[in-house]
Amino acid sequence: MKTKRTIYFMLITIGGMVMGFGDMYIKKEYALCIGIVLLMFGIYKSSQVWGLGNTTSAKDSEEEKK
Repeated sequence: MKTKRTIYFMLITIGGMVMGFGDMYIKKEYALCIGIVLLMFGIYKSSQVWGLGNTTSAKDSEEEKK
């Protein structure tokens, strides 16, 4: 589970770096597009992984209230 978080964090970091420094290697528009795609994919997937942990604890707390 922690491996996925590391991979998604790397996607976020690489996406930010491509957005920032990508214009040195390719056209600025392409660098921004690729960087945004990597960044948003990393954020989306990491929010799903971290959200899974919160739902189980929320279900446990609801069961304890009953």
